[in-house]
Amino acid sequence: MQEKEKTNMATRILNIPTRNVIDSPFQGRFFKGEDLKMPYIKKQLEELKTSIENTGLLQPITVRPSGDNYELIDGHRRLEAYRQLGKGNIPAIIKEADDKDTQVMSVVANLQRSNLSNLERALAFEKILKAGVFKNKKELSRSIGKDETYVGDLMNLLNMDKRILSHLAKFNPNADVRALRIIRKSGTTNENGKSDAQNKLYLKYVHQKLSREQLQNAVQKEQDKLTTSSEMQQVAVKNSVKGFRIDVNEKLNKSQKEHLARLLEEKLKESLREVLESTENE
Repeated sequence: MQEKEKTNMATRILNIPTRNVIDSPFQGRFFKGEDLKMPYIKKQLEELKTSIENTGLLQPITVRPSGDNYELIDGHRRLEAYRQLGKGNIPAIIKEADDKDTQVMSVVANLQRSNLSNLERALAFEKILKAGVFKNKKELSRSIGKDETYVGDLMNLLNMDKRILSHLAKFNPNADVRALRIIRKSGTTNENGKSDAQNKLYLKYVHQKLSREQLQNAVQKEQDKLTTSSEMQQVAVKNSVKGFRIDVNEKLNKSQKEHLARLLEEKLKESLREVLESTENE
C-alpha cells in the first residue's frame, strides 16, 4: 500500500503552497535571486508572468518531498513568477528521487530549456561535479547524453577573465562557445582572475562582431608580432655582444685584460638573456 502511494505521488500533479517550496542545492541557475537584475532574465520573467496570467501555467514545476516541504528540481523561474504574482499555490509534479536522480533531472531539464545560457550550463555542471555524485566529466557527460568535449568546453568558460564572465552573464548569454574557446586560449588569467589578452580580444569580438575565423586570425597576428619582436631582440643581443669592447686599466697585463674581458662579456650575455626571458613571460 505504501509503495502504491509512492508511485501515485510520483506521477500525480498536485497544487502545493509556494511557501513550502525550497531551493535545491543542485539548482543550476546562474545567480538565482540575483539573476533578476539581469536585463534579459528580467524581461523573460515579465513575459512569463504575463503568459501565466493569460493562459495559466503550461508546465508544472517538479519537486521532491523534503520533510514538511518540497525541494525544487525544475522550475525556478516559474516558481518565482508565481510568487511575484502573489499566487499561493502552484501545480507541481511530485517525484520520489535520490540526490543523484535529482541532480541529473535538474541538469537535463536545464539543458532542454532554450533560454538557458551557456554560462548557466557551465555552473550547473560545476555544481553537480563538486557534489561528488559523478566521478568526472566523462561520467557526467554520459549520464546527460552529451559529448565530453561539450561539457569540458562549457566548464572552461569559468576559467575566463572575470570581466568577460560578467559581460556574458548580463549582455551576451548566447555567445558562441567555440569562439569563446579561441578567446580563452589567447591568454591565461592571473591570481585576480584577469587576463588582459583575453579581455582585449573579447571586446574586439563583441564590438566588431568577429567570426571564429577572424578571431583565429587576430590571435595569429598577435603571435606573429610577439615572434617578430623576440627575433629582433635576439638579433640586437647578438650584435651588442659581437660589438662589445672593453677598456681596461693599462696596468693589467695582456692575459689579465683578456680574462677580464671574457668575464664581463659573459656577464653581459647573462644579463641580456634574463631581460629577454622576462619580456617573453610578460
